[in-house]
Amino acid sequence: MGVSDADDHGFALDQWLSRASSVGYNLLVYATVVFLLAPLAIVVVISFQQSAYATWPPQAFTTHWYTDLPQQLGYLNIGSALATSVKLAVATGICSTVIGGLAAFAITRYDFRFQTTLETILISPLIYPWIVIGLALLLFFNRVSVALGVPIQLSFWTLLVGHIMFTLPYPIRTIGASLQNYDLSLEEAAQNLGATELESYLRITLPLIQPGIMSGFVFAFILSFNQYIVSLFLSGAQTKTMPLVLFSLFYNTAPATLAAIATLLMAGVLSVILVMEYFFGISDFM
Repeated sequence: MGVSDADDHGFALDQWLSRASSVGYNLLVYATVVFLLAPLAIVVVISFQQSAYATWPPQAFTTHWYTDLPQQLGYLNIGSALATSVKLAVATGICSTVIGGLAAFAITRYDFRFQTTLETILISPLIYPWIVIGLALLLFFNRVSVALGVPIQLSFWTLLVGHIMFTLPYPIRTIGASLQNYDLSLEEAAQNLGATELESYLRITLPLIQPGIMSGFVFAFILSFNQYIVSLFLSGAQTKTMPLVLFSLFYNTAPATLAAIATLLMAGVLSVILVMEYFFGISDFM
């Protein structure tokens, strides 16, 4: 009887510990979500408050800061900066996805000398501070300009090179993950039925790894669109991105106006992610 009571006590203790760990884990997850989303939610609330300044709690709400935005876009130079950021993000996404896809294909499919070293070098920007990348590229362009005797002006193209460099690891990882889970027998079957190696890649492989490709593109697009530090080093006087313009307006523009702009930008980025998720299911590779 004593042994049975001890077993029951041990079973009850195990149940209690399991339940406590489950509750603790759920609390940790919810606390993390709140910690990450609370600042964004506060920005949204400030964009609707009546006061131009970030008072808390808000006393009244209005849409005034949104209705006034069209008149202020030209005055704040936001329209031009937004267009530049979008073009830069799209170009970065395309270039990083193409280069990263080719690199991921080579690393995943072929065995060659220094394969691991190449992969480490290509994904190394993940561990470097962005300020180091920006400064290194600025010095690199300066040295190349001196060596060639040709002036290299900071412009959209220097920005593009810098953004490709720090976003390249993401397509490599997402496309590489999709290639590792890919069934090679499908390509072999297509080639046995008369398809060339290139045709099997284009008609079989690419459609099946499309979610990984689009995940890499979305990562590169969003990181490029939101990048401030690298852009600060590599943008010229005539080329300003949205983050640079927003930061320059921080001290002379009403916080509510900045919050409205930030809310619209967040809504735009979230819309891109939702559309990509709906059509391609990119969450499996993000």
